[in-house]
Amino acid sequence: MLNLFINYFLLLSTSFVRKESANRFRILLGATLGSLYSLIVFLPEMGVLFNILSRIAAGGIIVFASFGFKTLKRFLKLSLTFILMTFLFAGAMIAMWIIFRPSGMVINNSTVYFGIKMPVLIASTALTYIAIKFVMKFLNKSRPPMTICDVTLYFAGKDVKGRAMLDTGNTLSEGFSGYPVVVCTYEFVKDILPYECEDFFKGNVNALHSIADKNLMKKVRVVSYGTVSETGLLPAFQPDKLVVGKEVETDKVFVGVLNCKKYINESFDMLLNPNLF
Repeated sequence: MLNLFINYFLLLSTSFVRKESANRFRILLGATLGSLYSLIVFLPEMGVLFNILSRIAAGGIIVFASFGFKTLKRFLKLSLTFILMTFLFAGAMIAMWIIFRPSGMVINNSTVYFGIKMPVLIASTALTYIAIKFVMKFLNKSRPPMTICDVTLYFAGKDVKGRAMLDTGNTLSEGFSGYPVVVCTYEFVKDILPYECEDFFKGNVNALHSIADKNLMKKVRVVSYGTVSETGLLPAFQPDKLVVGKEVETDKVFVGVLNCKKYINESFDMLLNPNLF
C-alpha cells in the first residue's frame, strides 16, 4: 500500500513534467504494477545484473500501463522522466530518513523498505510533489500561455479528446469562410467521422463528390496549403464545436486532416492556429 501511494505520485509528477494528460485510472494501474514489483524485496538476493534488467523491464511496463505507447521517442522520454522522478523522490526520502532516523530500514535486491510512519510518508511525498510542481512552473513561466493545452472536438454526435500545441507557423484558413484551420491526423479523428466520407479524409480529395449526405457536404471542404517545400490539398471539416482548454469554444474553425502519418508528433494530437485566439 505504501508503494502504491508513492508510485501514484511519481507517475503524476512524470505526467506534469512531460505535460502529458493523465488518465487517473491508468495512473492507478501503473502504480499498482509498481507496488507489486516492490515485493521483490522478499526474494533471495538476485545479483546486480538481475536488478538492473528487472528494473528496466518494470519501469517500461509501468510507463506503458500509465501512458500507453504512441512513438518510441515519446515512450523513452516518459520512461527517463519517470526514472528522474524516482531519483528525486529517493533523495527526498533518504533526507527524511537522515533527519528522523526511522527504525526498521531493510535493503534487499537493491530495494529499500522503510519502516516509516504513515504521516511522515504522506508529508514527505506531498512536499516532494509540490516542490517538483513549483520548480517546473518556475522553469516554464517564460513559456507563452496556451502553448500546450487539452482539446475536445465534437462532430456528428461524437467527441474525441486530445492534447494540442499552438503552432505560430500555422496560418491556414478556409478559403470561403476565412475561418482558421487546425491540423490533426486521420487516426485522431477517425472514430467521429461518418463512414461514408472515409475515403475523402484518407486523402482522396476527389471522393468529396461521392458524399451523398447534403448536411455532411455542408461541413466538408478542401483546403489548399503551401509550405517551403510543397503545396497541396487537405481534406477538412467544420466541427460542431472545438473546445481549447478553458479559453476557446467555437464552431468557427475547420479541422484539416493529414493521412501521411499516424501522429502529429510523439506528444500532441493537433496543431492549433494562433488566429483561434
